[in-house]
Amino acid sequence: MKVRRAQEKDLQDLVEVYLKSYKELEEYSYTHTEDVQAYLNWLFRRDVAGIWVAEEKGQIVGFVASDGNWFSKREGKVVGAIHELAVLPEMRSRGIGKLLVEKALEYFKSRGLDTAELWVGDQNKPALDFYKKLGFEEKDRFNYWIRMTKSLT
Repeated sequence: MKVRRAQEKDLQDLVEVYLKSYKELEEYSYTHTEDVQAYLNWLFRRDVAGIWVAEEKGQIVGFVASDGNWFSKREGKVVGAIHELAVLPEMRSRGIGKLLVEKALEYFKSRGLDTAELWVGDQNKPALDFYKKLGFEEKDRFNYWIRMTKSLT
């Protein structure tokens, strides 16, 4: 397993990973290729250095879009935001998601940030359990989203 920074040339592969990873969770995702492309372009503009891909045998099997420039209104400061974590369904439970999140947290620490934040769908129990195992705590809710944070100190 290799983890590297994403490049703009990876965009189409990231779209495919995103769409496959959100099968049966469409209420929390974009479902049209053009919308996913626009979203990923936004993520690249937010913090191109914070997008990491996991590759196995030269194929992208997952990615994390982290943002070291995110001002959290709820925290009242800049935090490290994990905007997206996507792993191909057939590649789950192999430690890929954990590896990608750990890479994002290392990135946040290297930028001097003390808090990581993310939002997860309230009915996405596997994701909620996954983030809790990694030390994230539920903080609050907005509609069907749960905000979770983790101290980096």
